[in-house]
Formats: sequence, C-alpha cells, structure tokens
Amino acid sequence: MIKYLFFILELIALLYLSFNIFYVTIYSFGAFLYKKTNFTKAVGKYNRFAILIPAYKSDEIILNTAIESLKQSYDKKYFDIVVIADSLQEKTLDLLADLDIKLIPVQFEISTKAKSLNTALALLPETYDYCCILDVDNIMEYEFLQKINTRLQNNEMVLQAHRTAKNANTSFAVLDGISEEINNNIFRKGHIGLGVASALIGSGFVIQYKYCKDIMLGIESPVEDKELEILLLRDKHKILYESDAYVFDEKVASSDVFMNQRRRWIASQFFDFNKVLFDGIIELLVNKNFDFFDKAMQKVLLPRVLLIAISGLSALTIFFDFFTFNYLFFTLFIFCCTSYILGIPKKYYNLKTIQASLSVPKAILLMIVALIRSKGAASKKFIHTKHEFVAENSNDLEKGE
Repeated sequence: MIKYLFFILELIALLYLSFNIFYVTIYSFGAFLYKKTNFTKAVGKYNRFAILIPAYKSDEIILNTAIESLKQSYDKKYFDIVVIADSLQEKTLDLLADLDIKLIPVQFEISTKAKSLNTALALLPETYDYCCILDVDNIMEYEFLQKINTRLQNNEMVLQAHRTAKNANTSFAVLDGISEEINNNIFRKGHIGLGVASALIGSGFVIQYKYCKDIMLGIESPVEDKELEILLLRDKHKILYESDAYVFDEKVASSDVFMNQRRRWIASQFFDFNKVLFDGIIELLVNKNFDFFDKAMQKVLLPRVLLIAISGLSALTIFFDFFTFNYLFFTLFIFCCTSYILGIPKKYYNLKTIQASLSVPKAILLMIVALIRSKGAASKKFIHTKHEFVAENSNDLEKGE
C-alpha cells in the first residue's frame, strides 16, 4: 500500500514538472522563430506619445529618470514626459517643475500605480496616439521612441518593449537581470515566434492612448499590470513584443529588496487565480481564444528559480533505484537547464555571473519565504520597491544582447 501511494505521488510530481518544463522548453526554442524589425524602412506617420512615469516616494531617483527620459532622438514635439508625483517632497517637486515635462502631483490615502495612472489619464488631453508606461527607475534608450514609432505604423494596440538590466552592482542584481532575460526569451520572444501573444511586464510597454484611458477606469488593484493583461487578451488584442527597443530597469541590489519584490510578483500570479483558470478553458473552447488560454495556463507554472531548484532535486533521484521515474526526472532537468541557458545573453557569460551563482541557494530560500508570505497580499496591498541605483548616462548602458 505504501509503495503504491509513493508511486502515485511520484507520478503526480512527474506530470506537474513535465507540464512546467515542456512549457518553457517549447517557447524557449520558439524564440528562434522570432523575426526582427527592419528599422531602416520609411516611416509614414509620427505618433504622439505620452510617457507616463508614476513616482511614489521616489525622491532619490525620479529627477534623474525625468532628465534621462527627455534624451530621445524622436522629435520632441511628438512626445511628452509626464511625471505623476505621489507623495514626493516639495524640494523634489520644485526641481521637477524646472524641467520640460508635465508634472502631476497626487496624494492618496492608499496609493497604487493604477490610481496615479488614472489621475493622469483623466487630466491629460486626448491628443496622444499612444501612452508608454514606465516605472520610476526605467531609462529608455536614446532611439527608443524612434524605434517604437517605426514599429507602430498600423494602429497596433499594445507593444511590450525589451526591458533589460541597467545595473549589475551586486550578485542579486546579476541574478535578477538574468532572470528577466530568461523570461523575455520564453514569455515574450518565444511566444511571438510561435504566434502567441507576448506577456506584459508592467513597465516599458506602449498602448493606444484612448483604449488605455477607457480600460484603466475599471482597474484599481495594486496588480494593475496583470489586470490590464487579462483584459487585453480577453478582448483578443495581440500583445506584441519588440526585442530591439530597450528600456533599462533597476535590478534589486539586496536580499531584502529581492524578497519584497518577489512577494508582489508571486502574489500577482495568484490574482483571480480560479476565475482566470476557468475562464481560460471557456475562452479556448467557446471563443477560440488561445492567447487567453495560454495566459491562464501560466497561472499554474512555478516561478523560474523554484522550477530549476525542484527539477534539480528531482534529478538526484537517478542515484536511487527505488524511484520509478528517476531517468525521466533527470531528463526533465536537462531540458529545464537548456531552456534557461538559451535565454541568457552573452554579456552574462563572465566571472561576475559565476560569483553571483553562489547566491542562488539564498535566492531560492528567499523565494520560498516570499511564496509563503505573499499569497493574496499584493492583490490587496501596494508593496513599494525601494530604488537607489542611478545610472550616470543612459547612452552608456549596456543592452541585453
């Protein structure tokens, strides 16, 4: 009886790991089918962009972000930098007011990014074609808007740009940067390569202005990016991805910030979990909406760092004869490693990455703690991530190639 029960548990573990690893493997190889954009083609129209930057208690970094955001090759008359200043100090507001930007000071009893965006969208004129959502630590590359405009010549609804690390000053920052690139390869580049909608990150994306203004009115939770993504896919809007338009993002520098950020990320995965999963099946069967179904399937996937940890531990069963599927577990681990390696850019193949790998066990432990503490938390309460890294010059930042 015990032997039979052990076999059932092993089979369940095998099936769940197989689903996770085959999913990331298929889309990891799908990235090879991704077609790059030809940015030398003639541009027919110049879209107007509102660059929206919600800044919550980010006095230490928002001034640099605003200054760098103005440094674009795109004609200045076709874009505006809009800083939504939530609970910033008077000194910071005075400095921002001297810049060639639109400044919208706000203060809420309970702050969320959605509230800041909705306030700005309600106050700004409807003269823009697209709005670009940035986090307060994000820096656009010099040709970002020029590239995005070239890509958006046919009234496309939404486009996710390539968000990549702007710092590698600590081991956790290196690991965070690698994790982002693996996700870019699987959930964005690989998906587009296979004709499936890209995943939305939450910043560094561009969306039609009027649609964004209308749909954001119904979004209030701290996981606004997940709500927006679900609504876009439910409406059958294809989320596109541009791998050669870069937004540089600050990566977490310490273990405390790492766990705090992961609490939000993990909790957001549980956002409306049961409903989205059920709706995904309905959308596929009734409306042939595979993009929504694919997003629903992502709700049951393990976080990447936990997947490599669990598959690695399962691979050790190859040394024990009493496991029935030991060789299959080992094979799955190989597939998992291969899928991840394919997404790591060449710039990370260095000594610093080897040193950072020593922090992987700690990162796994923190991820488990974050998983235990986070269920449902971020969908109810805004979790602020402290930012402190300031790049000297956006033109000197290294692209995630």
